[in-house]
Amino acid sequence: MLHQGAPISAVPAHVERRRNSALIGLLARMRRYLGALRLFIVIAAIGFWLGGFTFYAGVAIPMGVEVLGTHKAVGFITQRVTNWLNVGGVAALSILMWNLLSVWKGQGKLLRYMLLVTWLGMAAIEVELIGLHPVMDRLLTTQPVRKILDQDRFDLLHHLYLISTTVQWALGVVHVWCVAVAWQAMGRATDEPAYPTA
Repeated sequence: MLHQGAPISAVPAHVERRRNSALIGLLARMRRYLGALRLFIVIAAIGFWLGGFTFYAGVAIPMGVEVLGTHKAVGFITQRVTNWLNVGGVAALSILMWNLLSVWKGQGKLLRYMLLVTWLGMAAIEVELIGLHPVMDRLLTTQPVRKILDQDRFDLLHHLYLISTTVQWALGVVHVWCVAVAWQAMGRATDEPAYPTA
């Protein structure tokens, strides 16, 4: 005989607790995997952009000068490569902003300030580089032969471009260090490895 008021399909409490526990565990694992995915995307963006720029400036350009003989000859190649570096910069800066917003809570005031200032500095320089590139391009011609139309003006703009990219790279290195500190702090807060949550 059934007790009045007891639902026929009632799930025993211990089964309900087990289901809830399994669901909470699944959600925690999914959150952790999404955090690891964000970490991977940020590392890939840093590697592609800052790592690519470091290799380009430190190895590719000197080797190009060694093979082709002059900076001028290499410059007609780097003219096209730097367009792609700027595209990579915009993509990487977008990913770094996503990460900045994700780690913002729970960080100290100084770390948040450093993350924001370095990101803003890199972004401002990226806007400058994107605007400067076509101005420099107009001073180059490839027809009938490759030449610089106004050497003095081009040299001035090129030096400005090099100084700006060097400052941007240095800000990037500081920003990456701040990201590592933020991730480490998040790992300590949860007593787990430094995998940020999504």
